[in-house]
Amino acid sequence: MADRFSINLVACAIEQSPMAYPLGALCILTALANDVRTKDTTDVSLSHYLADTHDPVVAAEAVAKTGSNLVGLSMYLYNRDWFNRFIPAFKRLCPDTIVYAGGPEAGAKAQELLDMGLSFIVLGEGEETVALAVSQLLAGQEPHGPGIQTHSTTLAHAVYPLDLSTLASPLLTGTAIPSDYEGVLWEMTRGCPYHCAFCFESRGSRSVRTYPDERIEAELDLLIAHEVKHVFVLDPTFNMDRKRTVHMLTLLRDRSPSDMHFTFEVRAELLDKQTSQLFGQFHCSLQIGLQSCNAAVLNGIGRKFDPELFASRIALLNTHGVVFGLDLIIGLPGDTLESFRDSIDYAIGCKPSNLDIFLLALLPGTQLAEDAKALHLVHQEESPYLLLGSPTMKSADIAVALRLKDACDQFYTQGQAVMWFHAACSGLGFRPVELLEAFSVYLEECPIEEDEDIFAVQDRFVQTLYHEQDKQDLLPALLSYMELHQGIAHLQESGESPVVYLQYDSDLLAQLDSMPLADFSRTYPLSEEPQPYWIFIEDGTLYVEKMEG
Repeated sequence: MADRFSINLVACAIEQSPMAYPLGALCILTALANDVRTKDTTDVSLSHYLADTHDPVVAAEAVAKTGSNLVGLSMYLYNRDWFNRFIPAFKRLCPDTIVYAGGPEAGAKAQELLDMGLSFIVLGEGEETVALAVSQLLAGQEPHGPGIQTHSTTLAHAVYPLDLSTLASPLLTGTAIPSDYEGVLWEMTRGCPYHCAFCFESRGSRSVRTYPDERIEAELDLLIAHEVKHVFVLDPTFNMDRKRTVHMLTLLRDRSPSDMHFTFEVRAELLDKQTSQLFGQFHCSLQIGLQSCNAAVLNGIGRKFDPELFASRIALLNTHGVVFGLDLIIGLPGDTLESFRDSIDYAIGCKPSNLDIFLLALLPGTQLAEDAKALHLVHQEESPYLLLGSPTMKSADIAVALRLKDACDQFYTQGQAVMWFHAACSGLGFRPVELLEAFSVYLEECPIEEDEDIFAVQDRFVQTLYHEQDKQDLLPALLSYMELHQGIAHLQESGESPVVYLQYDSDLLAQLDSMPLADFSRTYPLSEEPQPYWIFIEDGTLYVEKMEG
């Protein structure tokens, strides 16, 4: 092996978005550039592709032209298919080039990838492991040791840096230029103490390791200096350590500009009044894994659930005006179509701004994937490993649940219906899931046209449904309430101040937050003609003012 050689790291995001930040590859690049064994003898570059834009065969040709001695692939569930086409194309062009892969998908499918012609697989968090492998290659040795799997390895296991303070920062070293990306994926900790059977983290390091406060503060200053607008905090459970959570939230509240948005993953049960208040004092949103409201189903995947405790902690977020979303999974072991419908009702009852629903994926390397046969879970054998059927949720049930998912995505989440959804249900006496089921049927009869305004679709559907249920006398109040909140959503999304037309005074419509629609309509007379109201923000405060004349 030559004394000095070139390394090309290949990353692939799903699409161009604020999430398309190749953190894993950037961490490896930084480690190689700062390790005493490799920094003076290697030239490391990064090739970053988009799965929906870049042809993997063309990408393989471009990487082949770099003439690299070593090519590293950053593999995840979402880019496995892309790399399945990249690898054979590259191997045909460069059969003698050493190729390795790292990332969750690579670790879970190590032998399969070795059989495709890769030289070694990195298991676990790769900074120290890749530096070890490269130093061995420079010495003319085959890669071997902790975290390295090859054809000759029999007992390879994942390894993790125990002390994160030893890792160089991609941001602070200048390896990652944050302004080159639409958003940044940011780590404050690694590891997860929980053991959810469907998650990669359940097989990762259970010890939660933290980066030094000084590094986090310096990285925040850098993100601010580069005017980064979207920061996704990758900590699996950001609020696990209450004292540290308060410290970090106070730092972000005090230093981050008002137009920098942070996204966190949190555990609802660990929320309290102080942390909820802090989340509400700067520009952020939370994503919370509910997964199901059925305690027995959750217990089967290693999660405990107290519906009253969960709801009370979520109520703190609503009290302090914190934007949050909930996640649900279709088809967990023991889940039925009816229990999934109950979960939709429970989730929407918590009033999340978005409800993200996923079909269960039996991810290789997770406990659930290993137990799939014993649990009689039928699933796709290749990425994305989606559930096809279970003893309690047959394929027909899954199809119904997926239609509900689509209805929820469009009507509730994309349509930003959280503020008026319950009023729409109350006027009909519908459960939340029943309204979504009605919308699902409506979509089959009246598909949404491309680029059609979702607010217009909502208005049309609600009017149709209320007429069918002979509740048209409630429409003036409901449509005014919808118009008001659709206008607010438009302002918050676009920054444009709209004019909305209401048949009730805007302050009066606030009663619908807690008053049944039928009672409101009986109690308050409507205007003969809709009146114009201007919605605008001034000094950070939202105003709805009636336009005179």
